[in-house]
Amino acid sequence: MDIEINGDPAGRLTFTMRPDLCPRTVENFVRLCKGSDVGVDPKLTYAGCAFEPYSGKYTYTCKGNGKHVFGAGKFVERDAMSATRRATPGAGGGTYYGEEVDLLTDERSVVLAIPISGPGFGASRFAVVRVGESPGSLKQRLLANAMVIGRCDDDASRETLRLMTVADAAATIAACGEIA
Repeated sequence: MDIEINGDPAGRLTFTMRPDLCPRTVENFVRLCKGSDVGVDPKLTYAGCAFEPYSGKYTYTCKGNGKHVFGAGKFVERDAMSATRRATPGAGGGTYYGEEVDLLTDERSVVLAIPISGPGFGASRFAVVRVGESPGSLKQRLLANAMVIGRCDDDASRETLRLMTVADAAATIAACGEIA
């Protein structure tokens, strides 16, 4: 995803996806990134969508254009999800799904998460979550009711996230796609 802030290039966010965990959800997310179906509906892409800072500097949420990342209707891969259920440590616990994230010791963990309940469930909403840099109790809440489908591990993406944190305006996805 090529990111702009106030119309100026701010860098690129790249994600390593995990299609082995929830293949249909990952496939639909990638299709929205590539804009594979814009001929059917121009809203079936993330290009032009803005991020909204949420929870301070630790999570960046993009609502997308409201089209379903899970496919037609509110489809969720229940079998795949139950096989990847993760309990969060600490008081209250909670559950997230998908790729395992070390909430206690990984200081550099930045993940791509899709909501599986609550606001944005079944739509094209996704979040880039700075789990590793979040305060202790917030780490557990950031992934609650979410499916982790990828990671954002490279230093260039971290710099882009830093620019998004200090910006006075919302960051926008100028262009997006798949890197082969």
